[in-house]
Amino acid sequence: MKNNWTSFLIMALLLASVGVQAQYEIKDKQMTILGSSNLHDWESKVNTVKASGDIQMEAGVLKGIKSLSVDIPVTSIKRPKGSIMDKKTYDALKSDKHPNISFKLTKVNSLNKTGESYAINATGNLTIAGVTKSTEITVTAKVAGDGSVKFEGSKKMKMTDFGIPPPTALMGTMKTGDDITIKFAVTLGKSSGS
Repeated sequence: MKNNWTSFLIMALLLASVGVQAQYEIKDKQMTILGSSNLHDWESKVNTVKASGDIQMEAGVLKGIKSLSVDIPVTSIKRPKGSIMDKKTYDALKSDKHPNISFKLTKVNSLNKTGESYAINATGNLTIAGVTKSTEITVTAKVAGDGSVKFEGSKKMKMTDFGIPPPTALMGTMKTGDDITIKFAVTLGKSSGS
């Protein structure tokens, strides 16, 4: 009987030291795309973001991210003022053939706790308009009391890196710049199946 209790205690300690890895899914999101043109700066809102991942937590502490995937339906990207440029954007992003923008984590390069937050540098495959590029990104993560994790950050890039010609409008008199910035705040919480 004593050996059984000893074995049980050893197993419990081993499991506690490994930490708990669980499936997470999106709970909340805010994402915007910022750019410029020869007439004025512009901003589009991303209305739909799908995300899920395997995140390792231990006693409320973020220990690792085994996998993470993000999908954005192209037609959920909308500007506050009118749909003319939205249609131009969808055409430039080839939404008919490539309906989603996606990011798949390939490696966490570093994960460091700084005060109440975590500084994370990661690399993943970013696919836009059918073109996939290995992309490095730095984010800040915070763990809430309910165990959910909020990731915040921004990423600058060029549309032409993905073979996308910057959209034009008004018979070519309005030309968007090549540089864009994606700003995001995405919260992942434990999925109901975890």
